[in-house]
Amino acid sequence: MTTHGTNDEPAAVRAAVHAVRSGHADAFSEIVRRYQRRVFGLALMVLREPAAAEEVTQDAFVRAYTHLDAYDTSRPFYPWLATIAVRLAQNRLVHRGRVTEHEAPAAGPDVSDAGATDPLSSLISSEDGRALWRRVAELPAGERSAVILHYRQDLGVKDVARALGVTAGTVKTFLFRARQRLRRMAADAPGKENV
Repeated sequence: MTTHGTNDEPAAVRAAVHAVRSGHADAFSEIVRRYQRRVFGLALMVLREPAAAEEVTQDAFVRAYTHLDAYDTSRPFYPWLATIAVRLAQNRLVHRGRVTEHEAPAAGPDVSDAGATDPLSSLISSEDGRALWRRVAELPAGERSAVILHYRQDLGVKDVARALGVTAGTVKTFLFRARQRLRRMAADAPGKENV
């Protein structure tokens, strides 16, 4: 798992942000071009409806553009954009009545950063784990969002916490619970995967 810092941010994105802030609105198209598919994929994983994901993607870019002055350029851009997209997607779920309350973590084991040596981590990180991603879509909203952001979007625990509006400890709990739940699903599945 890589950690993201401002040095990892593509120079074109930093230049586009600077240009938009300097009055060149058309420079925002570089940001859209670079991140549109990634934001759409994130929204689709959360919402599981292409039309809704498309709307959230558009709304996320509009919101990012209109609030670009609030973006802290000392931080990487994509986690900030992903936070906007996730919150919009979560709001949409709430309005649809799928999420009625915020999931609170139960007291569980102290979990360090996402279990890097866990075999499930390797499978989750692999594009070969398509069956696993179908199971991820069945997870409760908090766990599903944490898994998507951490493993699919490659965000660190702190960035996931910011995106979800929870603490890093809650993210670790979500990831721990998700791994346990996914192991049980895999064990119960015909032709089970070895996780």
